[in-house]
Formats: sequence, structure tokens, C-alpha cells
Amino acid sequence: MPGDWEWLRGPQPSSEVPEQLCTPTASPALNLGVQVIGSNIVGNDVVELAAHYMAEHARLELWMGSHEPPLGFREQFERGRASSEALLGAIEAWGAFETAYQASGKKVDQVRDERERLKTALRRAADALMRARTE
Repeated sequence: MPGDWEWLRGPQPSSEVPEQLCTPTASPALNLGVQVIGSNIVGNDVVELAAHYMAEHARLELWMGSHEPPLGFREQFERGRASSEALLGAIEAWGAFETAYQASGKKVDQVRDERERLKTALRRAADALMRARTE
């Protein structure tokens, strides 16, 4: 029987979520989107990607909750891991963008690389959530 639980021993994403992502909702994923969208330091292309990420997060939650037959513990765990990994990558990119923006004297044109990395991270996060529903 111990071998049946080996999948739990795999690498786990860090569960450390920055304190500022613990509000206004109970979902760090949604809170990240709220921060990005409400920041007024990103363009509409980044807003769209953040909103898409939030929508994919909601779709995964809905899908998991209504799956027939209900998902077992292992399936829920694996999809939750994918969601956490996606979130952590997006959090890291958002933090790097915010830090670079402040360090540049709030000059958006000087943080293009960080902005592109943020966009890539949000795309990857949304794609990971979409794959979690289809695999």
C-alpha cells in the first residue's frame, strides 16, 4: 500500500504566497489578477492576459467541482499542483515587474523586458490551467 502514495512525494511547489495576495478574496490567483488589473501601471494587453488567467482559474475550479464522476484525491491534487505552479510563476514575474518599475522611477518604457516576461508568465499560467482541465 505505501507505493500507492508515492505520487505525493514528488516535488511540491512552494506554498509561500506573498501576504499582499491574501486579500481581497480568499484566492491568491484571483488576487494576483486584481492587483495586476488595478495597478494602473500595465497596458490593456497585460490587463487582458491577467483577466484571461483569472477566467481560466475560475473555469478550472468550476470544472473540478462539477466533474462526473467526481475527481479523486489524486486527480484533485495533481490539478491543484498545476494551478499552484502556474500561480507561482506569475507571482514571480509580477513582483519582478513591480520592482523594476519602481527602480526605473516609474518609467514604463524602461521595463519592457520585465513586462514581456510578465505577459509570458500570465500566458503560461492560463495555458497550464487550461491543460489541467483537458488532461
